[in-house]
Amino acid sequence: MKFKTTKRAIKEGYHKIISVSYCSLQYLLKGINPVAYSTRSEGWACDYYDVDGICICEGYSPISSQNTKELSYDKIREYDQKAKDIAYNMGSGSWYDIEPKLKDLLNEFVQECTS
Repeated sequence: MKFKTTKRAIKEGYHKIISVSYCSLQYLLKGINPVAYSTRSEGWACDYYDVDGICICEGYSPISSQNTKELSYDKIREYDQKAKDIAYNMGSGSWYDIEPKLKDLLNEFVQECTS
């Protein structure tokens, strides 16, 4: 279950933050539950995912990236399309076959953002 937090707390708690807009990584983050979320006056702002100590912030109003490279929209879409292909083109493969492939792709994405 995710908890409510502030953007300031996330910035203080994570050395590296990758920021993406809402649903930009919906397939790449498939099967991973957010650890926290933030709100704004209009309502929900963003979710926070912890990937090996690195925060991925996804939402309508994500916090700015911190100590990571900004990837282009096209590069983010490329990773999410690869994840979609893995998730939906595995034929009758089970989640146990798909999950490690998505995890590897997510780790590749994080490495590209943080190296």
